[in-house]
Amino acid sequence: MAKKEECGKCQGTGWRVVPRNDGTPGKVAVACDCGVADRAAHVVERARIPKRYEHCDFGSYETNLAGGAYTPEAERALKQAKLQAECFARDYPVVDESGLLFMGNAGVGKTHLAVAILRELLKRGHSGYFCEYGKLLREIQNSYNAASQATEMSILEPVLKTEVLVIDDLGVIKPSDWVRDVIGFILNTRYSDASQDLNHRRCTIITTNYLDEPRDRKGPAKDPSGRSIEVREDTLADRIGARTRSRLYEMCKTVEVAAPDFRREVRQAGHVRA
Repeated sequence: MAKKEECGKCQGTGWRVVPRNDGTPGKVAVACDCGVADRAAHVVERARIPKRYEHCDFGSYETNLAGGAYTPEAERALKQAKLQAECFARDYPVVDESGLLFMGNAGVGKTHLAVAILRELLKRGHSGYFCEYGKLLREIQNSYNAASQATEMSILEPVLKTEVLVIDDLGVIKPSDWVRDVIGFILNTRYSDASQDLNHRRCTIITTNYLDEPRDRKGPAKDPSGRSIEVREDTLADRIGARTRSRLYEMCKTVEVAAPDFRREVRQAGHVRA
């Protein structure tokens, strides 16, 4: 596709003058095709999707590895998660839930699927915004500094108002009353706005490494015999509060991705991810 400065149709203006298509005399200005790629890139930029996720779409989401690095059960879990994400994006906004909550180990592609949904909906003209949970909280905290030019509400406004919001890595920040209050405020505001005005829906897509049931894992400490002492991992309710977790049951359909860490399996199998 020609760059705008090379385009013979619009002479670099980004607009073409064409006859009206309603049968009336005269001409109108329409956007030139040469700017389609630029406009698409601008939409993605405004949604603040990080560069490292530019490749994330449904086509590039891998559900198996050569050499049997994944078990059949893990492959089925990945395929089911991908299918649910594709169906949600395809049917939106005519969906039963106002969002999805992807839960599972690190490295199973939760963020990949969330971004794939967001990119698909952006292409269809919906507004969207991507935020990393930990980074968002740090930005809000920094706004309290007297030298900061940003305010808490200027940071929160796109998070609260955008039609399609992705919250990545929910629960990663150590919980405190302030942390729980902030995420509770965000989710409750989006939920109540959507409930009060069906013409202004608020779709929230969330990823988290925390599950609803506690898991035990080997910790760094060892017992006298040299064996690692198992420690209990926090649940999602531990990290965001039981009330906010309850709210998510109303807002989002839970998609648990039960598979091993993809990045670890790739390294062990000697594969390189595209």
